Amino acid sequence: MTEKDALLYGVEYPAGSGQLHYDFELRLPTVGDNIAAIEALGVGSNLRLNTAMLASCLVKLGDIPREAISYELLEQNLVDDDYDVLAEARERLKKKRMRPKPSSPASGSPSSPSASTASPSPASAS
Repeated sequence: MTEKDALLYGVEYPAGSGQLHYDFELRLPTVGDNIAAIEALGVGSNLRLNTAMLASCLVKLGDIPREAISYELLEQNLVDDDYDVLAEARERLKKKRMRPKPSSPASGSPSSPSASTASPSPASAS
């Protein structure tokens, strides 16, 4: 299962070339991706770990060779708004994978208030 979308600002590759890559395909992150990120970066910033996980889950980023898509590439070239685009794509994937909620049992039509259950008006003071 993957999600395809496009970055707003793109990632420059190769460095200094001015060539920007926008279209991406992202797969669902796994526990293995999380472990690999922790082993590579240590326990620290959640943003760093998430960026490393996103890098490992990018199946495609423009014409950048897959082996060149790394934490370092994203850390040095990814605009914060583009990070948000990738994070939103990851969340959409998670929702697609989520177990469907069970259907609610069918119920009758909603009840309408009736005169017998209405609160009496306060008596006016004389």
